[in-house]
Amino acid sequence: MPSLRDKVFALEACAAIANSMGDITEGMSWQAIEEKYGFLDRLLPQDKPERIRKQPWGPDFHYKAHHRPPGMTEDGMERHRLMVTAIIEKQGRVTVNDLARVWVWDIDPEKFGYLLGPQDQVIYFSLKAGIPPAEVGRYAAWPGFIGTSKMIVPVGIINACNPRQAALDARDVGRLKDVEGRPGNYAIDVAAAIAAGVAEGLKPGATPQDVIDTALAQLSPQPLAEVQQGLQWARETGDWRALRPLYAERYKGRPISDAVEILSSALAVFSLTGADPKEAILRCVNFGRDCDCRAYVCSAFAAALAGPANLPQEWIDTIEEELKTDPYTVSRRSLRESTDGLYAALLKELERAREHVRLVEQALA
Repeated sequence: MPSLRDKVFALEACAAIANSMGDITEGMSWQAIEEKYGFLDRLLPQDKPERIRKQPWGPDFHYKAHHRPPGMTEDGMERHRLMVTAIIEKQGRVTVNDLARVWVWDIDPEKFGYLLGPQDQVIYFSLKAGIPPAEVGRYAAWPGFIGTSKMIVPVGIINACNPRQAALDARDVGRLKDVEGRPGNYAIDVAAAIAAGVAEGLKPGATPQDVIDTALAQLSPQPLAEVQQGLQWARETGDWRALRPLYAERYKGRPISDAVEILSSALAVFSLTGADPKEAILRCVNFGRDCDCRAYVCSAFAAALAGPANLPQEWIDTIEEELKTDPYTVSRRSLRESTDGLYAALLKELERAREHVRLVEQALA
């Protein structure tokens, strides 16, 4: 059995690997992936072109040309790293206010358009303008997308073995990026499902079905039905490749980053791979549509159960080497340093929980 520290390391490694490898195929159809790569199973370099997205209000979104060497990640991993920083600095669970302070302190606005993107720019400048952190998500770009959840795995880690609290914390910090209550927008539900699933997976003896059931329990009826449809397809086909055309047809013409689609497909793949983070990453990055987000979610569930045993050392080494000189990232902490910081914060939370139990028992005596 992997130790809890090993599992935390696996979660950090999978987050970076999934976001780096999945970014290569993001937005491509599964047919295009097969035609270009056959079966993608390695970290590759990329060259990102400059482009401008015109906006009717506020500054245009400027995506800047740059080279991404193997192992460099993307915007979702930047949000993940900001959450890790907030937890390490707080030495425990964080609120939306704690996270907002790290965004304001650690983001260099000159680097928007490289890894951090325009949606992050909107959040940053809203905070700088004085909008309360809990209200910023009402005005963030692309509501209902998976971007809210691309910072949420550390919330599952700091609430290890406590999925109920993980879900509550996810619903709080998720307000930095999204809002609840708008028709068709279930991004906060999805964030709660992912954080709770990770926390459940960190329990001793947890099973893939435990993780799935815990994630489903966080969803309201409409997204729940959509996710259950994907799990039914997985049961009926028994083959991740057979899922690809079903999802392509179901979501044809819709934005690729819808939060519910990503959770549905990630859980469907996870139900077939089980506790195997390597296979979770590989199948997701070759799935089509929003490959990096799906790989981030699916591999997190697998890593929480399995730890790092089957992750190729070459992948881990590539991530670590790239981080040392990354000119754009919000944090150059190594995977080991992030693991140590999160683990230390987790132990602090354990101390607080023990003291709480002691005081309640004393009060009951």
